Parts: sequence; C-alpha cells; structure tokens
Amino acid sequence: MRAITLRYVKNEYDAEELTNESFVRAFNKMVMFSSVDSGERFEKAFRSWLARIAVNISIDFLRAQKQLVALDDVNEGELEPQHVDVSGNLHVEDIMKLLAQLPEIQRAIFNLYEVEGYSHEEVSALLSIPESTSRTYLTRAKKKLRKLYLASINITAGFE
Repeated sequence: MRAITLRYVKNEYDAEELTNESFVRAFNKMVMFSSVDSGERFEKAFRSWLARIAVNISIDFLRAQKQLVALDDVNEGELEPQHVDVSGNLHVEDIMKLLAQLPEIQRAIFNLYEVEGYSHEEVSALLSIPESTSRTYLTRAKKKLRKLYLASINITAGFE
C-alpha cells in the first residue's frame, strides 16, 4: 500500500500517513469485503481491494491539498502519440524518481490510467475533472517522462 501512496505524493511523510490511513480504513471496513474465491484468487481480490482503498485515500489527499488545477485549453497537438525506446537498464527506483518529478495532477492521472488501469472516464469522475483534461494531462505526463528519461540517459552516458 505504501508503494501505491508513494506514486501519488512526493513526500515520504505524507505517503506514510496515507498508508496508515489506508490500513485504518481497511480495518474499519473489513466487514464490507466479501469474496467467494479461495486461496490465491482470494488473496488477489483482497490485495485489489486494499489497493483501491489506498488509491482513493491518495486522491482524497490531493483534492484536499487543492493541487488539482482545471485545464482551460486543450491543445490537440499534444495528443499525438510518440515512441521512445526504453533501455533495459531502467530500474523501479529510476522510474519512481522520474514519476516524482511530475506535477501532482500529471502524476495522479498517469498512475490512475497507466498503473492502476482506470479509464479516462473513471479518472474524470475520481478527480472531478473533464475527460479531455485527463487525456491532455496524461499526454503531458508522458512527454515530460520521455524528456526526463532521455535527459537521464544523456547524463548517464556522459559518465561511462
């Protein structure tokens, strides 16, 4: 659950607090969890339920921080997909450092859509933003991640 909260907030303290709050909420709502599955399928269902709690608490935290800004103009040129070859040397820690450099709204949308698997419609509802804003900020997040990644490769290549 901490890994999930860390994908939404930069501050370790905030992530720890959100993780604690997630566990408290899970314990308080344990009676609401039900699954007819057993064994490994039960464990997956339970993990998914816990993850959704952590995601919801993280989003609530971001809303409370008022870090989410409305988008006025959608630039259609930003919606064109671009391809970047990814090095096999990219580690989880590297990815987390890149994600931490994104603005809060972009990081939240990237996490919800790309990592958690929400649709743009669901992201829109969760964050109370237009669906087009979700799409635009996802595109911006990907562009920024590409730039950050390519910059990190250039820095690393200079030291080899």
